[in-house]
Amino acid sequence: MANDTPSITCSPAEAAFLAGLLGSTTLVGMADPFHGWLADEVEAAWAAARDALAGRRFIEIQPNGGIIMDTGVAALVGAWASADASLLLTLTANGGPTVLRNYHLTQQMAVAQWPTDTGAIQIAPLQDAAAVYGEIVRLLRLESQPAAPGIRASLPETTLTTARALAAEQGLKAAAAALTQARLPEAIAAAMAEALVAPVANGALAALARRAAAWEVAGMGVIEGPAGLWRLRAFTQGGENCVEIIPCSAAEARAELRRVLNRVLPKPLPAGEER
Repeated sequence: MANDTPSITCSPAEAAFLAGLLGSTTLVGMADPFHGWLADEVEAAWAAARDALAGRRFIEIQPNGGIIMDTGVAALVGAWASADASLLLTLTANGGPTVLRNYHLTQQMAVAQWPTDTGAIQIAPLQDAAAVYGEIVRLLRLESQPAAPGIRASLPETTLTTARALAAEQGLKAAAAALTQARLPEAIAAAMAEALVAPVANGALAALARRAAAWEVAGMGVIEGPAGLWRLRAFTQGGENCVEIIPCSAAEARAELRRVLNRVLPKPLPAGEER
């Protein structure tokens, strides 16, 4: 990493304990590890987390019971706990396992945060918002893909979910039929069904900015199939959740990603090459 602060790994309970020391009760991108627990269970887990963190020198327990947090740990957890913006990325590539990556940014620092295979939480520093943008571009593999064929179209979110399930269970024809019934043109339905049956990549990004009264939310999705790339935009129409599917090249997807990030980042990305 470009930052001198090393990465850290801790359990969700330990992460919550560290955030609590910094005055935060919520960590965006991590479920409450104590949800549904009894008070004495939480107290026991809290004590275990404190002792484990002290054993790894993440914290130092003073003779009077006070706790001092390591400065590097405080910087990483503080950027997460007090983030001005958080980016939550979900990605599946080539039929592999789902990858989760979250990014949290303040005016001074950017960190990546993700669950490990063992259920722990890893937090690592990144140089700045431009480095975050570069990581997301790399993970989504927005390189030189062409736009998928056809024109932009819309359909109910439930239809896309059904088509995705049919693609996995019954194959191309069933998925295409479901999309055609939603009044997608046959050529677009066939290409999208092919992407659902044999996806090259499927990703979604939720972008959140901490505002005075509430969180501002933006986002985008991408799906890449053998025929090319689409951008997905969620919207509501007549009380129904819908999805707009927009053929776009990788360059156009990178430009949209910059637009989404600039809506929520503490400072806009520097102008320049969008790779």
